[in-house]
Amino acid sequence: MYEIRPATAADTQTAIAALVEAFARDPLMLYLFAKHPDGVRAGIEKFFSILLRARIATDAPANVLLQNGVIRGAVMGNHTSPPAWPAEISREWLNFQASVPEFRDRLEAYEAICDAHQPDEIFYYLGVIGVHPALQGQGAGKALLDHFCERSHADPKSRGVYLDTANPVSLEFYYKNGFELCGEGSLDGAPLWCVHKRT
Repeated sequence: MYEIRPATAADTQTAIAALVEAFARDPLMLYLFAKHPDGVRAGIEKFFSILLRARIATDAPANVLLQNGVIRGAVMGNHTSPPAWPAEISREWLNFQASVPEFRDRLEAYEAICDAHQPDEIFYYLGVIGVHPALQGQGAGKALLDHFCERSHADPKSRGVYLDTANPVSLEFYYKNGFELCGEGSLDGAPLWCVHKRT
């Protein structure tokens, strides 16, 4: 029903379009980009574009999900030894941080919660997973999640997958797929949950 394959540079625009639709109302994105001068969706688009291109450039986990040959979702994260980003993408990231009012401080608050609750064991970090809303509830998200977890399982250094979510619906999805709560925090009153699954 779905095809999952490694993301390439040519996939970026279509994959990001699907992710923007998936995260348009996500509480974390609304928090991070509340002050973006061009709106939340513009912030999400640039944010995910930089992250995906960095993962592709460094051969970090980054996959797209296709339905009938069309990209409808993506997953990306870090393996056990994330490499440094290419200098050009790093500069783009710093410029992006500086261009969005309050983004750097909000990102630091978010990362502080995630860092505080991460497992003591070596793990794969799942940074972004999303499918177009039209496919949600139809097994597409589970297919991407399973694929990412399988990559972690195949890595002898990894002891599991760690991720976070500010979406209560997503939290229930992770619970149903074997993840357990390992910590939580609050971002301006919005909850953030950190979960882990041994693989």
